[in-house]
Amino acid sequence: METDYHVAQNEKFAAHLNAIAGRVLSQFPREQAQVHVILIDLPAAEAFSTGPERMYISRKMVALLRSDDELAGLLGHELGHIVTHQNAVIMSQLFREILGVSAVGDREDISEKLRRMLDSIDRDKKLLRKAANIIERQEGINQNGADRVALYAAAASGFSPQAYVELFDRSAETNGNRGSVLNDFFGTTTSNLRRLREIKKALKQLPQPCQEIVPAASAEFRTWQAAVMSDPDLARR
Repeated sequence: METDYHVAQNEKFAAHLNAIAGRVLSQFPREQAQVHVILIDLPAAEAFSTGPERMYISRKMVALLRSDDELAGLLGHELGHIVTHQNAVIMSQLFREILGVSAVGDREDISEKLRRMLDSIDRDKKLLRKAANIIERQEGINQNGADRVALYAAAASGFSPQAYVELFDRSAETNGNRGSVLNDFFGTTTSNLRRLREIKKALKQLPQPCQEIVPAASAEFRTWQAAVMSDPDLARR
């Protein structure tokens, strides 16, 4: 990832990201490894993790944020993916259903099976569709779980969980629309509408004082965001 994409080599940018991540991470079990948040130059507003200790946020995602409350929710969501080992769960399902493998050995064995699986998918379009269905099916479950973690972790660390709802609504362009019984009946409820519905349902399950925390953009956040957006090293074509 860091070979293929431009990474921001600015300690001040990283310091703010990791300070917010540290507050959120403090609400997780102590055995959870320290996660480093890395600012990366991508053409889309993205945040994702590639392993148990690395999380990436694109510059365009920083532009989309409105406060540290939203940043905390975003980080909580990605930590939700990490602490529940969702990438490993998906890979285990692919190994089992594509290769018929139910156990693995050391790192070398896993790498060999991964190569074999990718070669199989590359050669057989039916296996490619099967793999895509497995990933899509698991992604729906994973996103809902990570959304709940985002709300709980943000609230527990003193941030507004409502901010995560607003961030998702804005980034998914759902415009507050959760779908309806009619949408469900006619099968027109999109995955994002269903996600927003579940996020709002989970928000209501939090204690009332948590729900009432008001998102606020601090001067520190605005300064950090402006610096990221104007940095000549990142502001490339």
